[in-house]
Amino acid sequence: MASNFPNGFLTGVTIRGIPITQMHPGKVFWVNNSSVLAPNGIGGSDSGLGTYTQPFKTIDYAIGRCTANRGDIIAVMPGHAENIATAGAITSDVAGVAIVGLGAGTLRPKISFTAAAGTYVISAANCSFYNIEWQANYADVAIMLDISGVDGLSFENCYFTEAGTDLNWVIAVDLATGADDISFRGCKFIGGDASNDTCINGVAHAGFWIEDCYFAENVAQTSVIGLIATSGNATDVWIRNCAFRSNVDGALFLDFNGAANSGVIDNCYFSSIDSAGAVTAGFDFTGGHMFECYVAGEADSFGLVGGGTVYNNS
Repeated sequence: MASNFPNGFLTGVTIRGIPITQMHPGKVFWVNNSSVLAPNGIGGSDSGLGTYTQPFKTIDYAIGRCTANRGDIIAVMPGHAENIATAGAITSDVAGVAIVGLGAGTLRPKISFTAAAGTYVISAANCSFYNIEWQANYADVAIMLDISGVDGLSFENCYFTEAGTDLNWVIAVDLATGADDISFRGCKFIGGDASNDTCINGVAHAGFWIEDCYFAENVAQTSVIGLIATSGNATDVWIRNCAFRSNVDGALFLDFNGAANSGVIDNCYFSSIDSAGAVTAGFDFTGGHMFECYVAGEADSFGLVGGGTVYNNS
């Protein structure tokens, strides 16, 4: 049986010569509904304690056990999977909570959207999400992540994908006005249906950071919409070291529709089935700058470097 010290150690603790330091101020709640259990553990139950050996069964229940802004962590075990069939079936409504998925590849925790109206709602600020797979598993899921106008969200090593043909999202992440200081790092957005619209859809945002991400529409979209799009100004934008792929003639990669955007896009790679010249029309970033970005058109072509100017090719 594992030892449990809920009150910690006032002056620290050393185990087998290694000092153990607690870096987070809040509690850790464990979630697992898979058949693979922790040593001496039992199956997940929302009537349990939420510990490593007695985990909760659902993420939503774990969120409800958290205290706002305390720095709580929800650790989701490998193989955990949940379905979302209604709007807000899971809601991150407690501020400052980190949801951390454990496991790699097909073992990373998966949240599947099994109805067109199913959404994961994020309505609290300063939440973070690490190593979660968000998968559309129904035809034309309207919005997978429905984000309110809250600040300070971060997504890292997350995977936005689809279960198969005609099991697709229309919008993967939808941001309400005022969702500021938001970041995506090391994430993948991969769509494979003509009904895909946009990976990240926004309105007006201050602080919009995307790094080391991959955006792909592998089937020609019925409606050509920016892989990242806003209907208002996006300011203090920094998009770097990302790759964008579109399988449509007349591709639209970045579509910031405001007239007073600001920020930098650098060291990014864009490819579509356009000719190498025409594909440069896939950017609308009035007020911002692009540096050292490579654009390739037809398959098997080399990228042409561009940037160092204000882009307004809408």
